Amino acid sequence: MTTVNEVINHLQKLAGHDLNFDEGVHHGSADATFTGATVCWMANPDSIEAAGRAGHQLIISHESLYYPYDIAVADKAPPEWAVRNPPPDWPDWPVNRQRREALEKYKLTFLRVHGTADEISILDDFATMLGMGAPVYVKGWVKVYEIQPTPLGQLVERVKKCMGLPHVRVSAAGSMDRIVHRVGLPWGGLGLVGNIIYQHWLQQQGCDVFIAGETDNYAFRFAQECGIPMIETSHETSENPGMRTLTTILAKQFPQAKWAFYENPRVWEFA
Repeated sequence: MTTVNEVINHLQKLAGHDLNFDEGVHHGSADATFTGATVCWMANPDSIEAAGRAGHQLIISHESLYYPYDIAVADKAPPEWAVRNPPPDWPDWPVNRQRREALEKYKLTFLRVHGTADEISILDDFATMLGMGAPVYVKGWVKVYEIQPTPLGQLVERVKKCMGLPHVRVSAAGSMDRIVHRVGLPWGGLGLVGNIIYQHWLQQQGCDVFIAGETDNYAFRFAQECGIPMIETSHETSENPGMRTLTTILAKQFPQAKWAFYENPRVWEFA
């Protein structure tokens, strides 16, 4: 049987570095063995239930298992990432208790793969889904893409079609007829104000439009005041494709185990 540590070692080999401080086993043991694994964007009750019903022993998720965000690794976080005044009762918050009890019910080990998955597949798969082609600028996590000059309104329709979305949110920063061509992709949560430095870096490279995963009012306003329109798809939608690819990668490396991808649906809807 395969061990969780073997999966971790392979992920580190693919990324070329150890797992980041916020990654690793946050429930169970890295020495645990498994014959089945479910990969998902977030380990919520639905994905945990799917893994358990499939008879799997491992669930691999991109996002934080518990609330507040990254609370499980608060003691490992560098100062700039530290959880501020972590509430001592967080293990007993209903959402946290519910997730923990579901993992215990099915005897599941939980492995978080966050930035490592971003590097291996998530950003590149988001770009591929959008038909971006190869980036014209790459520096670390900052990648910039060029498209044929296109009216913003047409790009919005393209994003909806590519991502299979009936609606997106848009901050036009002017007219929907404006022509855009240099694209930045603040995928996942990099469109949020807490990660505003990423928008700044993209602006520095001359981007004239952003296609984001998740954003918020403050970040929309930042982009607008920079004169850059931003299209929001949703956090899950922008990262599910990359997690599906990660499932395929791991299944190829560890064929002795059964692998499944659980697609977390977008949490909100228009009403």
